[in-house]
Amino acid sequence: MSADSSPSEFELRFAELRMLLACPVCQGELRIDGQSVVCVGCGRGYPIVDGIPVMIAQ
Repeated sequence: MSADSSPSEFELRFAELRMLLACPVCQGELRIDGQSVVCVGCGRGYPIVDGIPVMIAQ
């Protein structure tokens, strides 16, 4: 979350879609960690670019 504790537009949208998204590698649950989306299962991180998580496994 941002410094003022109010969720960003991305965080609000992510909360709505969270149950539909999964890590492309292990299908684990995802969470927001700063400027990336991180898999709770395997720990892989995916950057958020212009408000869009780039979930490409490398």
